[in-house]
Amino acid sequence: MNRRRFLQASTATATAVLSGCGEKSTAGETLNLYLWAEYLPDDVVKDFEKGAGCRVQVDTYTSNEEMMAKAATGNCGYDVVCPSQYAVSDMARQKLLAELERSALPNLTNLDARFTRMKADPGGKYAVPYLGASTGIGYNKATLPQPPRTWAALFDPATLEPLKQKLSILDDAREAPAIALLALGLSPNTTEEADIRRAGDLLKRQKPYVASYDSESFEDKLASGSCVLVQGYAGDFVAVMEKDPQLDFFLPAEGSVFNMDCLCILAESPRRMLAQKFLNFILRPEIAARISAGTGYPTANAKAPALLSAELKAHPCFQIPPEGKLIMLDDPGPTVKDFYTKVWEEVKLA
Repeated sequence: MNRRRFLQASTATATAVLSGCGEKSTAGETLNLYLWAEYLPDDVVKDFEKGAGCRVQVDTYTSNEEMMAKAATGNCGYDVVCPSQYAVSDMARQKLLAELERSALPNLTNLDARFTRMKADPGGKYAVPYLGASTGIGYNKATLPQPPRTWAALFDPATLEPLKQKLSILDDAREAPAIALLALGLSPNTTEEADIRRAGDLLKRQKPYVASYDSESFEDKLASGSCVLVQGYAGDFVAVMEKDPQLDFFLPAEGSVFNMDCLCILAESPRRMLAQKFLNFILRPEIAARISAGTGYPTANAKAPALLSAELKAHPCFQIPPEGKLIMLDDPGPTVKDFYTKVWEEVKLA
């Protein structure tokens, strides 16, 4: 998935100084990060390098599955990765993650309690919540002044007919079935095969109206006009909305999937001390605010929003679904995960 876009402007605070990170034990080392593309501003990296007396190497990936496959080799060379919440429990089950030394992370107290209680990581044993992304609907106000406001409407033939071959749905075995399950009044975290099959059947009936299944360039399709309504990750719409005021974004009434990306230390890392210093640095409110402003994604840091501009906090793409409407996808286990994938592949081949 490609849901990482930097904003043109930043509300960066004064350059941070990393106190207590220049000890001999980590000075001169290279911390290897494996993150989503454009998910950590360069100036934040440089500040950490300066304070810790180390180098930081950042490599990127485009899907949790790509990252997990590399981590599973046991010799990938990375120290810190950034899995979405459902991938955290999967990686922990595979013993790919190191347990956090909470005494080395005093800034954990800055986290928003909504995200420290993730089912994927009970007790915060392996993961530090980082940035979140809502899944919603982007649309063109000029060509679609009254867009359907529910997921259910996207499966109604009367609503779909004017959108025929102008609709884009995410190419994702959990995200696409999630909206069908919501339309059916079912949980996107269901593990019942019958429910998942019903969602697949609904997606098959929707398919003749769909122009593309796309998790990489859906916002470009909206910007070009080839699609007028697209399901997508909030942050990816920021840049195109800045360029074209006719483009807009909203979260449908039934609720929205909210992916919380986390920072985790790999079990294979020989630089856990340096990695924990990096995590504690990221947890500082002023640093979290700079990251949030630089990426356009809401932060898991409860104290950082006070440092962000009112304009950014009011942006449609920056909204977190309200209580009762925020849906975090769980790891359903390998068997059910494979069934979701099977049903989704059947939809695309139908």
